[in-house]
Amino acid sequence: MSDNRPRLDREQAIAAYLQYATRLPQIDPSVVPTATQHVSNLLAIAGQFDLIVFDAFGVLNSGKQAIPGAVTAVATLKDQGKRLAVITNDASSSADAIIARHRGRGFDFDRESLISSQQFVAPLMAGYAEIGLWGAMAPSSWPFDILPGQVHALGDDPELYDGVDGFVLIDSEGWTPNRQNLLEQSLMRRGRPILVGNPDICAPMGDFLSVEAGYFAHKAADMCGVMPQCVGKPYVEVFEEVMRRNPDVAADRILMVGDTLHTDVLGGLAAGIKTLLVTHGGFLDGYGDLEGLYARSGLRPHFLARAIGNGLEQADVA
Repeated sequence: MSDNRPRLDREQAIAAYLQYATRLPQIDPSVVPTATQHVSNLLAIAGQFDLIVFDAFGVLNSGKQAIPGAVTAVATLKDQGKRLAVITNDASSSADAIIARHRGRGFDFDRESLISSQQFVAPLMAGYAEIGLWGAMAPSSWPFDILPGQVHALGDDPELYDGVDGFVLIDSEGWTPNRQNLLEQSLMRRGRPILVGNPDICAPMGDFLSVEAGYFAHKAADMCGVMPQCVGKPYVEVFEEVMRRNPDVAADRILMVGDTLHTDVLGGLAAGIKTLLVTHGGFLDGYGDLEGLYARSGLRPHFLARAIGNGLEQADVA
């Protein structure tokens, strides 16, 4: 991901997550914990789990930089023999590219530890065999050859929007208000499937929140009434893949670690696993009313920590 993306402030993002909550996975209120345990860092509770599943942006890194203490925390977990996985909604990059960036930050993940929403885009599209021509929110350099059918990158040509039979929203790089308007107006004239490869509303990019494909999908849906079909957190496919790769690990020995309630915590709760919410370096950095947000959303995590490596910052540079 680059910095060339639309931006959103946190209050706008929270409002959007709350507004579109009915389009997200629905859970029985009984699976939401009644209280949240505050812990110093991830290592304080690691003994309770055999498999730790990380969100990437806001947990491991903020933008291009590793969050202080995170490298040491992950290395310690590996030394303890914990199984580790990374779930990312970054559908803009290949698995190899994502792993390479994490290794450049100091994390020793391998390709088998990564589950990306990108791998679920083609199977989602394949369910629409009748559609031969797709319009894609993604830069023209995106590897469209991995997708079924014929796919054109959406630009500023109004005729292209009306000429396709379905839309797949993957990567908001270079997306503009004009392109969003063309998408919405075309869908109002003729409703067609809206598939989403990155359902995030936003992503922490260091000093700002980038607006991601999920936000634009919901805005388009507001105009045309077509329900977006999404893959990635908090939807079920990525969590089913975690279970498939680790069939011998019981659900109560799996921990999902994230920085947002409506993607990471909601997805973990829906999958029947424990959740840890972190508040430094990600979406909730500096947020002052978590209990209020829990009440507004109907969600809360099992555990809360400032960061996965809180207190280990010096060890990262030792």
